Amino acid sequence: MPKSSAQNRARKIKLLLFDVDGVLTDGKLFFIPRAAPAENGSQSNISQANGAPLDLPASSPQMLEFKGFHAHDGVAISLARLGGIRTGLITKRVSETVALRARD
Repeated sequence: MPKSSAQNRARKIKLLLFDVDGVLTDGKLFFIPRAAPAENGSQSNISQANGAPLDLPASSPQMLEFKGFHAHDGVAISLARLGGIRTGLITKRVSETVALRARD
């Protein structure tokens, strides 16, 4: 049976699913502590009473997460959607950054 051409095989693609971390990003995750209100209402750094940094989990509301996406991936996904291909993202992490990029 003859092998179909690459163009014929490509026409059968209906859905593209991408993992986010390490596929649409370079795999780096950056976490920055959000400023917490001090007792007097002003902003202060998050720290323990002895001045040592507070060990917060990366997914806590006190941490701001950001990651980088390549613009070329966004263009390619947009072109795929214009061509009638459905697209989606798969990630285990709950991330405001990913949700914003997905909407874009």
